[in-house]
Amino acid sequence: MDNYKEKYIRLMADMENIKKRCLADIENIKKVANETMVRNFLPIVDSIELIYKNTKSSALKSSIFITLKLINSIFKNNNISQINPNKFEKYNPNFHQAIISIAMPGASNLIFCVLQKGYLINNKVLRPALVSVTRN
Repeated sequence: MDNYKEKYIRLMADMENIKKRCLADIENIKKVANETMVRNFLPIVDSIELIYKNTKSSALKSSIFITLKLINSIFKNNNISQINPNKFEKYNPNFHQAIISIAMPGASNLIFCVLQKGYLINNKVLRPALVSVTRN
């Protein structure tokens, strides 16, 4: 009888472990799907920001501004933040991708210009910022 009881306890423990693994897998799938969706959405955000920057009409500009504000609110609520380094900030390959290097005596590995903002999701790089960097 003890043998059956021991098998039952082990089976229940195995079932509990399977349940935990399945729940963890589901959470991981949700996370990956969310990251993929946001990554696919970023070019649209880039386009909206570019339109905002180049629009002369104040009525259109205010509408676009409201749209960008809503997008930024959604990003904030989902732990998505921008990587937008300042000029002459130290280049960090974990967050920045150097596209162009510019000769500048006395300055090396400093960001000269941001070509495209990057984004983090839950402090994980979703897309690195594309930058130009200085070199001696």
